[in-house]
Amino acid sequence: MEKYKKTVGSFLRYQYLPHLAAAVVFQIGAGAILSFRNLDAQGAAKVMEMYACLCGIILLIPVFVPESDRAVWQLEQSKMTPMWKLYLGRVAVATLLVAVVAGIFILRLWAGGSLFSVWVLWRGTFSESLFLGAIGFFVCAVTNQVVLGYMVSVAYYVANIGAADRLGKFGLYPILRGDTATWPWLLGAALLLLGAGIWLRERKR
Repeated sequence: MEKYKKTVGSFLRYQYLPHLAAAVVFQIGAGAILSFRNLDAQGAAKVMEMYACLCGIILLIPVFVPESDRAVWQLEQSKMTPMWKLYLGRVAVATLLVAVVAGIFILRLWAGGSLFSVWVLWRGTFSESLFLGAIGFFVCAVTNQVVLGYMVSVAYYVANIGAADRLGKFGLYPILRGDTATWPWLLGAALLLLGAGIWLRERKR
């Protein structure tokens, strides 16, 4: 266990830090382009579902960054250590950070005097963020192309603008559309994609 903790810690310091810094800039920069003050439930949902949910893309997709280097991937394939445990540790940290970022956005809205249901908005945003990130994560697992993972996640996000209703349970912005019951579908799909991605990477090894 100690070995995995050190390996995950090394990943966070040397490969993940730029992406974590991007998440911090993303959080700080929100104040320059969005209002967090005195919003109603719809306004708060727009901030969270149209902007905050993008943190899942920033934080989850880079999990496979080290292995995008062919030499690193071949080195890891030659080891006897089960890689799924390492990937699971990385995903757990990224998931926790997604939850924290969503929580910070909620606190900013609350501090600004906005009126909304904290639990409904947080769970919805967290589920959407995780789902968006998991899409790119799975693409990376299949192709070993991090850039392609970003592209597919962003394409899905854009496709939902104006067409989310056509995607049923897996359409984004459900709270904005008046649907607060589909978050378990998004969360379940996200967990399925994350699990499948880890499984595929271990199989490829």
